[in-house]
Amino acid sequence: MTNEQLPLPLTPTTMQWQYVFWPSPFSEVAASGLLRHWAAQQHRPKVVLEARADQKGIRYLIGTQRRYSETVRRAVEQLVPGSMVTDAAEKGRPAVAATRRLGLSTTDWPLEAADRLSAERSILSALTAVAEAEELVIQIVLGRSRLPSLPAADRHDGSQSVLSKVLVGLQPDDRPGATQAVTRKLGQHGFSATVRIGVSAPAAGRRKSLLLNLASTLGTVNAAGVHLRLKDDAPARLNDPRTSFWSLFSPPQRLSVPEVTLLVAWPIRDKDDVLLPGVPSSHPRLVRPTAAVQSGERVIALANAPGSTGTIGIDVVDSLKHMWLSGPTGTGKSTLLLNLIARDLEANRPVVVIEPKDLINDVLERIPAPRRDDVVIIDPLSDAPVGLNPLDRSPGSGRENMSPDVIADSMFGTFRSLYGESLGPRSSDILRNCLKVLVRREDASLIMLPLILTNPGFRRPLVQAAVRDDPFSSGPFWQWYDGMTPEAAANVVAPLSNKIRPLLDRHLRAVLAQQRPRFNVRQVLNERKILLVPLQKGVIGPEASQLLAAVVLYDLWQAILERVSMPEGLRIPVMVYIDEVQEFLNLPTDLDEALALSRSLRAGFHLAHQYEKQLPAPMLNAFRNNARNRVTFALNADDAKTAAAGQSALTAEDFTALPAHHVYARLVRDNSMQPWVSGVTQAPPPKTADPDAIRRLSRERYGRPVQEIEAGFSRLLDDLGTDVSRNRTHQRRRRS
Repeated sequence: MTNEQLPLPLTPTTMQWQYVFWPSPFSEVAASGLLRHWAAQQHRPKVVLEARADQKGIRYLIGTQRRYSETVRRAVEQLVPGSMVTDAAEKGRPAVAATRRLGLSTTDWPLEAADRLSAERSILSALTAVAEAEELVIQIVLGRSRLPSLPAADRHDGSQSVLSKVLVGLQPDDRPGATQAVTRKLGQHGFSATVRIGVSAPAAGRRKSLLLNLASTLGTVNAAGVHLRLKDDAPARLNDPRTSFWSLFSPPQRLSVPEVTLLVAWPIRDKDDVLLPGVPSSHPRLVRPTAAVQSGERVIALANAPGSTGTIGIDVVDSLKHMWLSGPTGTGKSTLLLNLIARDLEANRPVVVIEPKDLINDVLERIPAPRRDDVVIIDPLSDAPVGLNPLDRSPGSGRENMSPDVIADSMFGTFRSLYGESLGPRSSDILRNCLKVLVRREDASLIMLPLILTNPGFRRPLVQAAVRDDPFSSGPFWQWYDGMTPEAAANVVAPLSNKIRPLLDRHLRAVLAQQRPRFNVRQVLNERKILLVPLQKGVIGPEASQLLAAVVLYDLWQAILERVSMPEGLRIPVMVYIDEVQEFLNLPTDLDEALALSRSLRAGFHLAHQYEKQLPAPMLNAFRNNARNRVTFALNADDAKTAAAGQSALTAEDFTALPAHHVYARLVRDNSMQPWVSGVTQAPPPKTADPDAIRRLSRERYGRPVQEIEAGFSRLLDDLGTDVSRNRTHQRRRRS
């Protein structure tokens, strides 16, 4: 019980109880070392060890004088690495109704189990053979310390009865092996100790049965020349063991350290995979948080290690070192992302969310009222979609002062990141030159890119302008391109056309065909907007969804880079969330460098996926190098081995055994990497908003009707058709 729950008045000698959570594996060496530590202390108060079993399992307790409880806690946690000691609950020690005391037939010979592990299993099995409303207890009261000694030269038979001593006097112990047995026991540290067993059960017959069964299994530690005896005792002595030393009515007996380890029912095992009755699996291991990670405003989880309360989190500055989340579907990643996003919304931070599932709808249900005007939804399925044009160089676009070639090269980097090696050298050359030509057009948009390849009337005036600007670079390329026959050109551009054709998809062009969109991604950073990008692959297709994500991230990255010219104190932290990151994270630059640079530009990325094999090698390396905040849900075997490497607090089995919504987190605090910690994610915040109303508001403020967009696209095609017709007429007249 806690200090507040202890009976008054509190004094230094008041008995205080603490729970002990033993590690796994828990070696006999560690258990013996702890007991030997106590046995070596000559002025130590009494220590009471208990193992209590009910239907929920076994609880281990240590009771001692209140003034000594902190010393006991420190000794346990330091001498048995991985153990945890916490204050016992107020009702952690229900009173027993029947008690027996266990005595030794002789105090000189040692108890020695023929098979220690089998004896331990038997004792634990009997201890846990309880039904509802029943409890069994083993209690060992460790009194005065007994130091190692040698047997007396005129040693008498310790098993001689009182009557025999009266009738024939003290007899020497001449039993075979007696000297060796006594030497083994007396040569060990030990205690003057009392062993009791107790039971709580509704029926007297049941109480007797449970006690006798437990006493019988404790007999598995009997050895030649010594055995346990069962004696009556008062339940009050077990329920309230005195903190002072012994009563004349319950004299102690000597128990060596090895004998205590046999009787105390601790879960002693040298290997994790050894199963013991009533002892839960050692995986997943619960790990206490450091004080540093319990003060962060952005909550990751609730601490779940014994004795740990409160939250586990990071602050905004540490969040800018990026967060890497992994775990299969159904483990709770989306819930954690939702909680983090909700906290950012409340803190009035700019937020970007790109994901293919239901997270965005969950976010919309929790938009705070003061921020509903800040929401911008780029949804290609909307009837009035918000547009995006990364080639727009009109005043107010943020690109009016950028070189066209710089815009073209950056956009090319996005396509290269998206398509990787499948974008071969020739396709790369064609794409780069097409972008350089296209970006010079005042009303340029990405949907015009396929038209440059296939429509000479559209292409020719743009090429002529580009050649005039840069005859040495553009001239030779377009001379080669226009010199090909239509059949040859079709073969050359076919691989590239397959990649950029999704730009003309009905849903995608509704977003990308807007030459002067009503929204600019720079508004997210400068005006604290909330940008939500739902990518429903099942409707618009995987290629179109990846392409749209790439364009959004391209524009966002350019806006982030522009912060270089801004004083650091004016850079508002922006939080970027990308789920299924392996599909959607394509930046126009090296990802490793981008993540490193974005820290100083105050952009924090939250990168979520299911397992590591999904990630391309460069992306995986970038995460390992730069995403310093790591949160894992249940992992598969391969990922668990990787996560467990390089540290000893957790094993691969711990990472694979996590239940849903349980996490391990390794976080940064003040630029210092903290140890792994375990926790449970919080439930999502309550729903407070109408998603449909917020979608409608976003459409009205930033979107354009699909009919208007399609009409503009049709006019473009009509103009191209007229230009082509005029060009053909002019060519025929010239021939005649």
